[in-house]
Amino acid sequence: MSHALNGRRLKVRWRIALCLAVLLLAPEAGAFSPSAHRIIAHIAEGRLKPEVKRRIQNDFSIKSLADVAAWADTVRKRLAQGPWHYANVREGESAYLKDRDCPTGECVVEKIPHFKRVLEDPGQPPGKRREALMYLVHFVGDVHQPLHLGNLSDRGGNRISLTYRGRMTNLHALWDGGLIHRRGRSLLQYAQDLDGRVRPRDAAEWREKDVGEWANESRRLALSAAYGPLPAGSGRLDKRYIVTARQIIDQRLAQAGVRLAQMLNTALAD
Repeated sequence: MSHALNGRRLKVRWRIALCLAVLLLAPEAGAFSPSAHRIIAHIAEGRLKPEVKRRIQNDFSIKSLADVAAWADTVRKRLAQGPWHYANVREGESAYLKDRDCPTGECVVEKIPHFKRVLEDPGQPPGKRREALMYLVHFVGDVHQPLHLGNLSDRGGNRISLTYRGRMTNLHALWDGGLIHRRGRSLLQYAQDLDGRVRPRDAAEWREKDVGEWANESRRLALSAAYGPLPAGSGRLDKRYIVTARQIIDQRLAQAGVRLAQMLNTALAD
């Protein structure tokens, strides 16, 4: 009997160990990965006006935007702010609609303008403005991840299981950071490479759009590039899907960096 009990205990321990291994090997899920947020922050920092950069350092004691880029993820569970990071859309709908998809305003598309107003209001307490700045550095990135405007029915791709490089993961996690292809570059080098590819006319066009348009860009990409080409049944992504996804992620990181810089330059300009 003791042998049978020990056998059952070993099986339970093995299953727990297997589950932990899968979790540890899987790409980060839930929001753009910390690496992605730092890349966006590096791009934005390089485009800040000198006086805005000084204000961020002197008034808010933030030496680098990259240092606070992942802060919102560190408090999301403790403060029950998970829904602030995305805006899932009803399946079959091609665009975000506040009354349908975020009626309470507790989603990333509505939190960005809210925190921008707090940041640009000198009447707000300094601590509140600093917190608003840290949320903006993070949320501008989140709204550019296509599956943060994914389908409500599958929780933005979190319920779509896939195998990638021999590991079990899900669609959302891959788009969060699992497909970022650094090729041995540091995060700063990667950010500089992405920023160096941005043509002035592209940056000018990106800056003209508002948060709602950023969200609908993500929604269109979610439908056309994340969900649309998924292989049926196999759970394995082909090379074309991966190459296209990486190109889109690179562009979204660059767009987020350019737009974050524009937002901060506007909110904190003299």
